[in-house]
Amino acid sequence: MNVIKKYKLLFLSIALFGLSLFIRYRLYTLSNEDVVILEDWYYHFYRNGKASLANDSFSNYTPLYLYLLWISRLFSDWFGSVVAIKIIPTAFDFLSAFTIFLMARIRFEDDKPYLFSTIFFTLPTIMFNSTGWGQIDSLYTSFLLLCAYFMLKEKPIYALTMFSVAFSLKFQSIFFLPFLGILFLKGRIRWFHFLLIPTIYIVLAIPAALIGRSWLSILSIYIGQLGLYRSLSMSAPNLYIFVSDSFYEIGVWIGISIFLVVMAIWGWVNWRAKIAYDNRKIMLMALATLALVPFVLPKMHERYFYPADVFSFAAIIFLPEMWFVPVLYQIISSLSYSIFILNASTDFVRIAALINTGVIIYILHKQLLSLRE
Repeated sequence: MNVIKKYKLLFLSIALFGLSLFIRYRLYTLSNEDVVILEDWYYHFYRNGKASLANDSFSNYTPLYLYLLWISRLFSDWFGSVVAIKIIPTAFDFLSAFTIFLMARIRFEDDKPYLFSTIFFTLPTIMFNSTGWGQIDSLYTSFLLLCAYFMLKEKPIYALTMFSVAFSLKFQSIFFLPFLGILFLKGRIRWFHFLLIPTIYIVLAIPAALIGRSWLSILSIYIGQLGLYRSLSMSAPNLYIFVSDSFYEIGVWIGISIFLVVMAIWGWVNWRAKIAYDNRKIMLMALATLALVPFVLPKMHERYFYPADVFSFAAIIFLPEMWFVPVLYQIISSLSYSIFILNASTDFVRIAALINTGVIIYILHKQLLSLRE
């Protein structure tokens, strides 16, 4: 009994981890239209092998993800295509959980880091996004989390390396740039550190180029993704969900203008603040960035708030009074995902957008107050 009492948090962590593995095991069998598309890519590798990396028409994802998909195909004798596709983002959930553990180690010296990491690993939207849905948001977000961790450790070269890998996985990693920009203006990052972004992207693309994919195709992947969808809100919990797509053209221009004005004001306020950024302020600013950018931009998907889900949880390591924010983000994302999962009414997304509006107002208020401390 004394052992159990002494290590109760560790035993609770083990129990939660086991529960998460059981739930994820049940989620592996789920399929959806996105998984079907990824299966087509998977079987393209199965039929053509690494030569598929030279093909610039069968997939609009970056070479780095396609390498991982090709590697997973090598284990096709052990598990099927759906498992192979989902095991990739699930593996990066482990990486995020480990980074949460490292962050918690900065603040705690007992067993709390184990509990934080296992609670994160068991969060519903974290489990569903990767293991249930098969999306790759966990891949780039895990490297954004590592970027924030290295900024906490005052290692900007490592931080920008992690961000560069995130950018090499998905374009939405640029939502983190305002955070890095403020730290640059504050002298925490040097200008030449940003040269790592194109350098690492190009280096990671070299194998695909050597196999035969053109550099024009590799360098224009993200440009091609920008015009894929003509909707002001792809079930994203922001205020564009209340605007009809009949106003798409003018809505996009107005939305981008709003984004530029809002981010300019936010950036100016943060830049002018005469403070030293400690761990609390760094994590709060990181969360504010990832919550605000997809909220004010048009053409967002529901999954673009996944980094806010992750960072809202990471932030409470240093700001425990904000414990309810990750709870609300679980509700917000679950309501948004319901359109895809349950074919639910868009009213659920509208409710999520209203909740999200309140949460973002709170986060910004909290962050701006911190600039006066």
